[in-house]
Amino acid sequence: MLATAAPLNVWVYSGDLARAKRFYSETLGLPLWREEPGEALHYGAGGSLLSIRPARNGGPSSLGVRVVFALGAEIDQACAELERRGVALEEPLADRPFGRSAMLRDPDGHELWLCRPSATETQFLRWQLSDRKKMRRIPVNRKPAPRPHQHRPRSRRTRHPPS
Repeated sequence: MLATAAPLNVWVYSGDLARAKRFYSETLGLPLWREEPGEALHYGAGGSLLSIRPARNGGPSSLGVRVVFALGAEIDQACAELERRGVALEEPLADRPFGRSAMLRDPDGHELWLCRPSATETQFLRWQLSDRKKMRRIPVNRKPAPRPHQHRPRSRRTRHPPS
């Protein structure tokens, strides 16, 4: 049922929204899409929405929260820039089986991974978008082909079909 679904929104809980806003806006440089004062911060993150919400007593735990940001060739520059801004990379930038990646934590301890997917991972992403029985083929990194005209043009003289 969810085989073709893409993540629309990821929620992460924070003990301090002001601190989270400084980290995600200034340190990571994500664009703040909308702020609901005291309720949520919503960031645009590559076609998905990353929402930071206040952790309340008895609310969801931050255990097991991991957010992966996909990057391209700029991953080395991004990691170097984060280190210049004082962010410690808990898992240093390295080539791993799934791609070149590094891990850091936000102020609330959530795992944030920066990843340039490997060729295998990229093939998987293309496979997900390829022509399968119930999926429409979506070309990767190509402009959509123009669609041919669907109906026959009518003459301006004949307003109605002949009777």
